[in-house]
Amino acid sequence: PVLSPAGVQEILDFGLIGWALSRYSGCWVGMKCVKDTVEATATIDVDINRVKIQIPQDFALPPDGLSIRQPDTPHAQEARLHRFKLNAVRAFARHNALDRIVIDSPAAKLGVISHGKSYLDVLQALDDLNLSEKAAAEMGLRIYKVGMVWPLEPKGAASFSEGLDKILVVEEKRSLIEFQLK
Repeated sequence: PVLSPAGVQEILDFGLIGWALSRYSGCWVGMKCVKDTVEATATIDVDINRVKIQIPQDFALPPDGLSIRQPDTPHAQEARLHRFKLNAVRAFARHNALDRIVIDSPAAKLGVISHGKSYLDVLQALDDLNLSEKAAAEMGLRIYKVGMVWPLEPKGAASFSEGLDKILVVEEKRSLIEFQLK
């Protein structure tokens, strides 16, 4: 799994979430941080109760768990990853709302999906166009902020896509979300 923070606060929040996700799923968790996010200053909230981790109750872990064990063949590790671990990751992301709709419209026709610094660029573009969240929603715009770029959580992405005529994916350099969304 790869988390993509949009700012300094999310670097800290996603750090805690990444640890919990790793412990739950048995996967190593990466964080995609770009220069503009890391080399920034910000006022942050360090309240110990800020991040509330939820363990999925509707996902059945295998009886022998998800963690690596000795002796474990590469084939067994690969099978566990594809049969159980990635589904555990997706369930964790869904229950902890790592991806979310930030602007919605009851009659949305255009959806914009983005993550990390690109998400902030989308918000800046709306601001440059003098479009408030309310005005964007009235125009039929839906914006989806992805916190975990790989693997993309499919239920949230499908809910975001429902009823849209077009989806614009805004990413840095290469298409990571676009391929998964298709």
